[in-house]
Amino acid sequence: MLKFFKKTALFFFTILALNACEEPANNKTPTSPPEVEVKPPAPQSLQKDCEIKGAILKGNRKLVKERNTLVCIVADDSVKDKRGKNSHRILEIYNTNTCKLIKREVLPENISSDFPYQIADIIYNNNSHLVAIKGYGEIYCYDVEHHTLLQPMIPSFLSERIAADAQSGSIKHLEVWENYLIGYAEDIGAFVFDMTDTQHPKPLLPAAEYDLSDGEGEDFASLFFLKSENGNTFQAIAPDYDYDENKFQVNALFETPKNMNISIPKNVKNNRFIVLNIKDKGTFVVDMENRKNINLPKKMKNKTTKEILNWLKKNQ
Repeated sequence: MLKFFKKTALFFFTILALNACEEPANNKTPTSPPEVEVKPPAPQSLQKDCEIKGAILKGNRKLVKERNTLVCIVADDSVKDKRGKNSHRILEIYNTNTCKLIKREVLPENISSDFPYQIADIIYNNNSHLVAIKGYGEIYCYDVEHHTLLQPMIPSFLSERIAADAQSGSIKHLEVWENYLIGYAEDIGAFVFDMTDTQHPKPLLPAAEYDLSDGEGEDFASLFFLKSENGNTFQAIAPDYDYDENKFQVNALFETPKNMNISIPKNVKNNRFIVLNIKDKGTFVVDMENRKNINLPKKMKNKTTKEILNWLKKNQ
């Protein structure tokens, strides 16, 4: 009998222990399935390889992907001259999503009907959406963002230029550098346009200009300062054109834009050596004859401009 009571007590004790270990149903916290981020499928590019009617020269078809815009210079039967030759002077703008023509404009004859307009190289253009068009002596610029063809621009120069022949002044090269157009006119030299305000573009004259032709006014080296996006720093360039190689070089003088005083006294603008003061980094010298910078020795870094120029005359 005692054995029976022990077994019964053990049975009830086990039941109570199991019930004590279980949580009441209404106190359980339901476990939610883990959240899974569902990403929408990547949008498919709607840009098409639009078929353009008419003849297009190499380089005269420029795609501005960010604006879904295709800019072309085209020649067709509507502008052929009396001899039946193509005249590459029709500006056509297409929406690359639909290949719909959104703008067409016939540019004036470029000296002669068979002298083509050419779209400029876009070398460094992360922020602006400008497509520049090189004529014989004029520049057109299409503002893709505002769908506007700007008025023609003619290069300006700091010093008087002397034309060598009928070809002098023709634009040999043009390229887009962010908000600037940089180019070179035959026998005349480098030029720059500031396109920061696309509705009011303006020539950017050089801060200094060195006559390489001993006063004959036939060859100049020019120094320009291009303001960076933040407005506090500048890049210095001394462009050059190699006629033997038929090659243009911007010649950027700094690896990165510098915070410096760009004011150059009028009486030294035609000097071979231009001394610049860079904030917190001493001085910087440009050799205008060779269009390059000069690394000064440490002992000359904090010298006066006069002392630096005297040292350069003896050592360069």
